[in-house]
Amino acid sequence: MEEATGVQVCRRLRTRMYYVAGREHQDLRDEAPNAQYWCAKTAIVVGPDDIYCGPTLCQPGRSCFDSG
Repeated sequence: MEEATGVQVCRRLRTRMYYVAGREHQDLRDEAPNAQYWCAKTAIVVGPDDIYCGPTLCQPGRSCFDSG
């Protein structure tokens, strides 16, 4: 996922707001205070590298980062 400014987040980052019907598409590049994030690879709130997930954490340079 890439923004016009070039900011990327891991394609495995998920939040439940992403799946809620009737809402605007959740932008995973911006941290939302009420969102709960998880990794699609581990299916829990920490990635394969045992670090918490979130838009500001799931960035290039992280060992488990997947640009897709």
